[in-house]
Amino acid sequence: MSYRIKRVAHLTGINPATLRAWERRYGLVAPDRTDSGYRLYTDEDVAMLSRIKALVDEGLTIGEAITRVRRGSEPLPRDVDGPSVRDARARMQECLLAFDRRGALMAYETVSLLPPDRRVEEVLLPLAEEVGDLWGSHEIGIAEEHFASAFIREKLVGLIEDLDTGAARGPECVCATMESERHEFGLLATTIYLATRGWRVLYLGSGLPMAEVSRVLHRRKPALLCTSLVNRMSTAEFRKFARDLRDATPSETEIVIGGAGLPDSTDVPGIDGIHIAREFTDLTRAM
Repeated sequence: MSYRIKRVAHLTGINPATLRAWERRYGLVAPDRTDSGYRLYTDEDVAMLSRIKALVDEGLTIGEAITRVRRGSEPLPRDVDGPSVRDARARMQECLLAFDRRGALMAYETVSLLPPDRRVEEVLLPLAEEVGDLWGSHEIGIAEEHFASAFIREKLVGLIEDLDTGAARGPECVCATMESERHEFGLLATTIYLATRGWRVLYLGSGLPMAEVSRVLHRRKPALLCTSLVNRMSTAEFRKFARDLRDATPSETEIVIGGAGLPDSTDVPGIDGIHIAREFTDLTRAM
């Protein structure tokens, strides 16, 4: 059976404006449209939305409720309607390098049905890497790189705000980079990845003195600390960094270190509680 949005609002107790916002932000459902453009929801859509509403009424945040329902549901399809993810990303890059914010926003909207972690892994991070490569090869100027990077960061931060990362009831993770590291895209992506899996994330940002991070860790005693390296380190430098970080961290807190700055050999013998994450799947194992 098909339902119009007013009927779905009546059945679920979710007002139409909230339904549209959840659809846009979280890609929860992808209702068909009538010839006139009205949304048509299925029985399965209504059931999913009702479960999420019930969990929110029990006190969960919307991010927690979505995570719980998705864990018990079939995975979302790999493809979305309309242009492919690659085409959308290419269009975003073209618009950003031409300082066309409106065009970039329209291109981003075409992938809005993707869940947050896929938007990060398949759209925003690859786009950031492509823009960085173009700047590194002197094919674009600093202004284009800054404009595109600001747009990408805005979208990453927006996803974090939508997920309400600090209000979850799961274990706590602190995300921060040390004072020599100013890049934060990987750290922002990690925050989103953890939040979609029910973690409560305290995002401190980039470029903090290790002593300051240590102070917060000893005060909070989180289950996990995630940090990222972009500036390349030798194996010896990395081992010293890892040991210093381990010494500065409470014994009950596990540490995950990721990023492009990891040396090829990241064996850290004799240091318990240090995990290396070159991919998000490595982060899952540490969790």
